[in-house]
Amino acid sequence: MQPSKFTLPCDAESFTQLDEKVVIVSVFGKSQLCTKGCKTDMLSSILQLNLLDEAEIDEDSWCDIEGYYNAKEKTVYLHLRGFLDSHTLLAEYDKFTEKQECKDFLSVWAHMRDKYARALLVLFHISHVIVLTHPTHTFDYSYVHLFRAMDIVRQKISPQLSDVLSSIHSLPKDWIANVRPCSPRVLFYFESCPPIFQDPDGSANIKKLEHSLEDQIYQMLRKNRIVTNISSNSLFAIPANQEFVYVHTGSTESKDMLGYMARKLIQSCKVSSGGITSRSLASSDSNDVLTDADTENETRSFRLFLQQHIDLAFVKGFDDNVSRHSTPAYFEIPTLNIFCQVANKVFDYFIHNTDKELQQLHNLLDTDVKFSKSRCSKVLPRALQAYQENLPQHYTRAYHESKLAHAMAVFEMHARGPLFEEFSEKLQAECDKHWRAGRQMCEVLSLTGHPCTNPIHRGGSEGAGGGEQTEPRDDDSELPVREHCSGVRYVCACNCGRAQGSREDPFKLRQANYEFFQQLTKQCGCGQLESIQFPVFQPSTHNYRAAQLFSATKRQDSFSRNESSTPQGDTQACSLGADTLNDYGSGSQSPATSDPIEEDVPRLSNKTSLTPSDSHKVVIEVTDSDAENTRDKSLVRQPSTTEYLPGMLHNESPAGLLPQFSSWSLVCLGPSSLYSHNIGLQHQVGMLPTSAFLLPWDVTVRLEHQKERSSLWPAVGDHGAHGGYGSGQRGKSYQNMNSIRGRKSKGGKEFVVKIFVGVEYECPRGHRFMASAPDKVLKATGNGIVKDSGNKVTSSTVDMPLYFACPCRQTKQLIAQLVRIHVVTPKAPVHVTLNPRVQPGPSPCPTFVTGCEEPIKLSQSAYWVLRLPYVYMGEKGPYLPPKEPVPSSHGRLLAGMYGISEVVPEKK
Repeated sequence: MQPSKFTLPCDAESFTQLDEKVVIVSVFGKSQLCTKGCKTDMLSSILQLNLLDEAEIDEDSWCDIEGYYNAKEKTVYLHLRGFLDSHTLLAEYDKFTEKQECKDFLSVWAHMRDKYARALLVLFHISHVIVLTHPTHTFDYSYVHLFRAMDIVRQKISPQLSDVLSSIHSLPKDWIANVRPCSPRVLFYFESCPPIFQDPDGSANIKKLEHSLEDQIYQMLRKNRIVTNISSNSLFAIPANQEFVYVHTGSTESKDMLGYMARKLIQSCKVSSGGITSRSLASSDSNDVLTDADTENETRSFRLFLQQHIDLAFVKGFDDNVSRHSTPAYFEIPTLNIFCQVANKVFDYFIHNTDKELQQLHNLLDTDVKFSKSRCSKVLPRALQAYQENLPQHYTRAYHESKLAHAMAVFEMHARGPLFEEFSEKLQAECDKHWRAGRQMCEVLSLTGHPCTNPIHRGGSEGAGGGEQTEPRDDDSELPVREHCSGVRYVCACNCGRAQGSREDPFKLRQANYEFFQQLTKQCGCGQLESIQFPVFQPSTHNYRAAQLFSATKRQDSFSRNESSTPQGDTQACSLGADTLNDYGSGSQSPATSDPIEEDVPRLSNKTSLTPSDSHKVVIEVTDSDAENTRDKSLVRQPSTTEYLPGMLHNESPAGLLPQFSSWSLVCLGPSSLYSHNIGLQHQVGMLPTSAFLLPWDVTVRLEHQKERSSLWPAVGDHGAHGGYGSGQRGKSYQNMNSIRGRKSKGGKEFVVKIFVGVEYECPRGHRFMASAPDKVLKATGNGIVKDSGNKVTSSTVDMPLYFACPCRQTKQLIAQLVRIHVVTPKAPVHVTLNPRVQPGPSPCPTFVTGCEEPIKLSQSAYWVLRLPYVYMGEKGPYLPPKEPVPSSHGRLLAGMYGISEVVPEKK
């Protein structure tokens, strides 16, 4: 008859013989993965179990205690399935990885061990015999720690458990006092043995192995005080005069349940012809359940090994005390009814109770977490000290993160265990708290990309971060008010370039492009010079305000149209109107044929290498239309007088808005005689000596207009009327630069006008130099001879880079920025026009302009200096200069900047 199966808590009504006294035998331990948590195969000959049953683990108790009642032998078998079984542990780990409720499995493992230990305490309080099974033939020393923790908790919870059991009226008082029927005996079953003992000839030596294991286990348990002389004071007892270790010497193939059942199926098929059916095989005697190779001889079997302890329990009970004067140990065999009541009470107390004493079991078993906590707590101050070592008074977030990374490296080197993540977050929080406790730097970036070095504060404006604090805080109202300061200083020249001064790193656009130059102008005195004012906002009311720029609408005025101009070649002949300033290089030129020069232009100076092929030819063609009619062709759009442009003016700025101040400057230093090509730019400070020269630019002009206008031009062959150069001037240098020379050509009169230009760069140290080409620094010889011309920098097809590597000798190469354009105009009746357009970054990037509707006319025979903006700032912030030399595509002064138009005589 197959034993009836039940689970704890059990229902007593399901049993028929409730008054029958029973011995309780429990089985727990570890199992192999293939057994699916089943550890009762050594009892299969007794219980005739279905070994393929899946374990049903309760989600609350995380364990399953299944029971079998053998009425024939009056024995109740309890089988604990839980997280010591490989199959159950793997299944729960898969669930853990799916949910990821915590960061470390060891933290969950502590709860698993706690639940399993509670289930074990149930068995240790209701059982007479407990069998500990293990897959190998070596004892697992991890049980020592488990048993010690259970024994500590058992002694503490005995009074509470005694009160619980007192509610069972038929329970003996001694049982209530001892809270268990006896001190259970623990037997050890090892499922495998070394191969040498599986040989039939080595079966006699298996006893030596078992006795050796008994000695090791007993000494270990006695040394750790898990087993004592008085069994009632111990968690369990070890029989003094009986064997308590059994090593299975049979084949372990039966552990593979699927393979076992397959072999039985094959066996049933083979013998079915002899009248033996599969049903008779399944219900055969216990000795036939396993294959013949798996069975042990009759003189040695686990059934006989266990039965002697069960028989002793029925005869006189267990008395495992070793002391001479100890009283007999208490032993009670309950009825099946009493067992059910006690088992349910004990199960409910250990599994569902939340007593403080019972909760200590978790702390005792949580050794991994306790070790991790101890280790991490010791390492945390060291890591924090590594962070705080050699800290400046205030520092940036980047420095904070680098020090935090160093502290984390120190922590990772020594910290261990499941609390690593928790303590690493605590370290990060402590370091962050230390940084924010008055050591946090403002970090608002300046317009040149340097952070503010002041402590975090309120106040200041603009900057690369738009004037906002990089770390907004709830207690900003308690911060001090001060201006931003990066501690970086630059050397910069004034608008005209004749004076230099030290300037702070700007955080405001007005400070960068206007206020500093206005202050330096007072020291230099260049504010008294003639200048051209650029369009700025002129308010008509007191409550004017900044415009709200929701979208960037492209301007439709002249400087946006200029971007679509057709580039001109160096030798292309163009026809320009006499009073239209933006015709040269602006996209509105009329087609003209190239008229080559019939005779060579003689060398003008022995200090230049200028050749006639390098000169430009510009054809000025005047029609009979009046100048006023030309001006009337375009309508002038009035800018707003109530709203101003908050930033700088560029081609994507909304039409009709002007800035409050101009970021550009154009001043006249005086007559053209201020510059001598023999001595160079002596009045410019900070200029590198070998680069303090302007580039000569000869432009050939063919005159085709009415006779009344020709009076402004000298007659052909008249080289001296306007200070021109000819055969009598060849031996002299370019000291007289307001030169003009005329000659006849097929299309009319031709004149060569001389212009001097300079494209100036300035580095943060105040070193200034000129460029002779987009990729070349102007460098004169020791005698001051300049071998370059201005054609490469004035070409209408070549952009000049906005940033250039400074040739000064520094440990780290500095980046110079294009800041000024020098122009020495001729004395001829022509205007040199300027239409500067700067694209400070790679595309897509707006093009910054001056705001003038037409190119700017420069007066004749004068020295003009155009200062470009120091900082270029759009709606998205400033365009920072590169840290290393970059191609001109990063920032550039667009081609088509220079133009020439004729001076129109005034009508009488």
